Amino acid sequence: MELHGRLGALAERNFRLVFSSTSISAFGDGVSIVALAFAVLHIGGSATALGLVIAARQAAAAGITIAAGVWADRLPRHLVLVAAATVQGAAQALTGALVISGRAEVWMLVVLAVAYGLADGFVLPTSQGLIPAIVSATRLQQANALLGLSRSVLGVVGPAIGGVLVAAGSPGGALLVDAATFFVAAILLARVTLSKRADGVEPEPFLDEVREGWNEFRRQTWIWTTIVFFGIGNCAAASTFVLGPLVAEQQYSGASTWAWLVSSFGAGTIVGGLVALRFRPRRPLAASCLVTIPWMLQPLALGLYLPVQLLVMISVLAGVGLAVHLALWFTVFQQQVPEESRSRVSSYDSLFSFVLMPVGSAIAGPVSAAIGIPATLFADFAIQVGCFAVIIGQPSVWAIRAGSGGGWQTGAEAAA
Repeated sequence: MELHGRLGALAERNFRLVFSSTSISAFGDGVSIVALAFAVLHIGGSATALGLVIAARQAAAAGITIAAGVWADRLPRHLVLVAAATVQGAAQALTGALVISGRAEVWMLVVLAVAYGLADGFVLPTSQGLIPAIVSATRLQQANALLGLSRSVLGVVGPAIGGVLVAAGSPGGALLVDAATFFVAAILLARVTLSKRADGVEPEPFLDEVREGWNEFRRQTWIWTTIVFFGIGNCAAASTFVLGPLVAEQQYSGASTWAWLVSSFGAGTIVGGLVALRFRPRRPLAASCLVTIPWMLQPLALGLYLPVQLLVMISVLAGVGLAVHLALWFTVFQQQVPEESRSRVSSYDSLFSFVLMPVGSAIAGPVSAAIGIPATLFADFAIQVGCFAVIIGQPSVWAIRAGSGGGWQTGAEAAA
């Protein structure tokens, strides 16, 4: 009975379809997180080349995100995700085929990364608007936690299989597996049915909708007072994804070590997802920030070349914290932002959170070449700690408190 209560959101058909789609694509993402890095290294790419491929994907996603938010508020959101998954699958299929054929060059992977990133830029703003439309309000945090949990469980299996395929000499084959998961996900999403009201509203002129989304974004003080520092911290954190595989290659046992760390992180997110199913802090936004502390320790641990056992432990704790953070953050967002502008506000949130990540990815290689990999990772750690200190000191972070009826309120609303 208790288990049924925890998994109650899965009783709703539309959520089951989205949940299944997310689970399948999460498996593919887990495979590709190992495969893409070593596909670039496999064709003779350097840290700078890997950074350019990652940066191209991130820059494309950031560049399209505002327009993506407008279109996601205009169109049936599940169909927007179908289109995005189809493009992502095609990009990964071409990347894998090029790597397997031996014809891949770095510039080709950069171009395909741009195509993937343009589609990826639609995913978060669209999902932020879709989830509250397909699940009842009382099950919203549960739904977010279950989605995170599904990504986590299959995210452990994915990197492990990705590591095996790469170690066997087939990073391209791993990328083809990822492509297949996107196509299956698109088929499942196409079966979602939404009412006209949930699909969106009658569109206004494009620039007017952009402006309305910006006004709502500014009205949500808790978002804009923290988002700049999240963005700077994410910029610094990007170096971990570029330099981590290189540290694994140079100081440990290569792809297998990196796969272990990614899988350990995934195992932590499973635990965090289970915690998030029941965790109801009085100040959810503050709690969502505090639980990210282990995440900041990862570049420090890599830079110190700590024993693999300690790296694994830190990765697990980082995964726990990130899973709880995302479940709380998404739920606060979905409850605080009106449905009709939710995707547009999410697009500004995504833009300012991640717009600097391509810069961090692109400069990680050159900076590490100039000052060394450890010093670059230590700088990553120091910047993240500074940003965290500013974020946690914002009054708006502490203002949102648990309310009655399963919702959350700002401090002013609770006092009233």
